[in-house]
Amino acid sequence: MPGVTRAADVCDVLVVGGGPAGSTAAQLLASWGWSVTMVPRAASHPPLAESLPSSIRKLLQFLGQLDRVDAAAFFPNDGNIANWAGAARATRTPAAGFHVRRDRFDQLLRDAAAASAVRLVDAVVQRVRVGDPIELTCLTSAGDIVTSRAQFVLDCSGRAGVISRRGFRHSDAGYRTLAITAEWECPDWPAAEQTQTAIESYGDGWAWSVPLSPTRRQCSVMIEPRRWPAGSARAVALQPTYTRELLNAAALSSRLANAVQVSEPWACDASIYDAARAADERVLLVGDAASFIEPLSSAGVKKALLSAWRAAVVTNTCLANAAMANAATDLYDRRERQVYADCMRRARMFFSEAAQTHNTAFWDRRAACAVADAAGTDESDEAVAGDADVRQAFERLRTADHIRLRPAETLTFERVPSIEGREVVLSEALRVPGLRGPLQFAAGVNLPALARLTTGRVDVPELLAAYHRQVGPVPLTALLTGLSLLVARHALVAEGSFS
Repeated sequence: MPGVTRAADVCDVLVVGGGPAGSTAAQLLASWGWSVTMVPRAASHPPLAESLPSSIRKLLQFLGQLDRVDAAAFFPNDGNIANWAGAARATRTPAAGFHVRRDRFDQLLRDAAAASAVRLVDAVVQRVRVGDPIELTCLTSAGDIVTSRAQFVLDCSGRAGVISRRGFRHSDAGYRTLAITAEWECPDWPAAEQTQTAIESYGDGWAWSVPLSPTRRQCSVMIEPRRWPAGSARAVALQPTYTRELLNAAALSSRLANAVQVSEPWACDASIYDAARAADERVLLVGDAASFIEPLSSAGVKKALLSAWRAAVVTNTCLANAAMANAATDLYDRRERQVYADCMRRARMFFSEAAQTHNTAFWDRRAACAVADAAGTDESDEAVAGDADVRQAFERLRTADHIRLRPAETLTFERVPSIEGREVVLSEALRVPGLRGPLQFAAGVNLPALARLTTGRVDVPELLAAYHRQVGPVPLTALLTGLSLLVARHALVAEGSFS
């Protein structure tokens, strides 16, 4: 009967939220032998369409989900067409990604979690008590009160932030973004572009269009909330605001000239935020619960899946080896911060281009905030490949008649937490003065192992051959890139002549 308080459910891990992050983390942990209870969160708005890039295929394969996603026959994503900062560009990927409606995609991942023995509770979280154990009190649609207890809780509730809003999250970007979306039937959309996302910047916003079939698309405008009237006029002003903003995106509007809007527009907050800390005692903030990145990256789902995998590994480590709990949660927190910063760096490039072209406060605010948030040393593979000092060292190593390397006197080694398989372990890293953090991998190269092979003075060809024998095969370009990074960062000293 309604209003019954049920006996407490006891499990190892509680997962709040049933989106890509929640379902993936829950499935992994259950498949590794832990008891998991997941409380999915009902969507508060119509299902959004999202573009998943072709690079997500490798991640889905790693997570064991690619066959399931391929079988769902989502509409292919072959790249994008952009009219950004006054320039027209087109990108076509060699392998197709996916254009997905999020309700179908999320349900597919929830089904996979349920098939892995995850217990799903259809309820709304009323209260969370963090302790030992953690206690979650929920209210079902029938009015019953359900209590669950666990050793760990993963907040995967996205923007709702069931736990992350309680002192973890902060948003000081200096701007906010509102997304207004509607669906369109587009019989005349150019055939060559039917599988591509369209994106366009204009003076006070940007627009994008995601296809769900050859003729059905979702079209969104991203604006500042002040451009949508407040108070009682808000509801009636939504359609006029959406229509007005779409007209500002001239290229997209021309493609919609003979299209028919087939849904009422709806609005949702798309403002960025991050968390002061993504891990605290027995709580992990996962995916969008920890941070929300600029939608123009099309990386939100991929970020959520990676965050879920890391959260599952860290939780598995904490449950199986309490001695590694602090190191594991510190690694998780550091990596979540790094991902957010990396995404802001990428956004900076697009924002700066738009700010220079449109010269409006909308883009100036975003470009300035992106620069501030992205400050710091970036040792990602993308940054390493584009670093001028690394490129110079690469050419020096590649073209030298004879060059030898020796360790710098400032080079030291230390052990830091890293992920191996399903666990966080302590592994070797390089500590180089002037860098914010230790170095472990670049371009797929084990940097500490490479530096260890540089004993005394060693010729570059001899060093490369030794790495292949003792560590493993790596493409020559990648190995030279890793070596160049060590030379550019003064971990190794190069001596020799040039051709």
